[in-house]
Amino acid sequence: MLHIVSSLWAAPLLAMVVAQALKPIFVMIQLRSWDWSQVKNSGGMPSSHTAAVVALAVQLWLHLGGSDPVVAIGLFLAAVVMYDAAGVRWQTGRQAAVLNRLLHDLRGQHLLMESSEQPASSERPQGRAASDRSRASRQDGRSAISSEGTSSSVAPIRVAKGPWWLVDWPVLNEQVGHKPSEIAGGAMVGILVALALNH
Repeated sequence: MLHIVSSLWAAPLLAMVVAQALKPIFVMIQLRSWDWSQVKNSGGMPSSHTAAVVALAVQLWLHLGGSDPVVAIGLFLAAVVMYDAAGVRWQTGRQAAVLNRLLHDLRGQHLLMESSEQPASSERPQGRAASDRSRASRQDGRSAISSEGTSSSVAPIRVAKGPWWLVDWPVLNEQVGHKPSEIAGGAMVGILVALALNH
């Protein structure tokens, strides 16, 4: 009994570890670059969540037989996790990619608008009242030059602060779901790990 319980714990954990360790290897094969950060990602090839639940379901099947209700629970749990990884979580990653691109473009437009804005002092006054105001400001500027030795033509420094949704929004994680091929890879890892521990 202790052997059965220990293998039921070991198979899902080992399958998850093996799947996470395989992710940098698949990235290296695909992109020709080694990236250890892929070990902590929840997306990518193969799916570690799928590997864990499939390994658990296979171990339950091997130890308890196909007629045990616990095996049915394990199989349905594995199906739900795989469906969630390929459906809801995959769509969440796609939405994160769209939001990241949208916020990147909005930041660029905001900075472009800030740089293209002209200070109010450089606008040409129109009308008689505006010309009087301009003449008075020039006289004040000349007095400022004579008293402080600085030029009034230099625009003051402006600190541009964007809206909170452009400044404080974090970069969202885009690798949270899986393609069907990544689900199949995780299922294969789970089956192989469960069969290896059963011998």
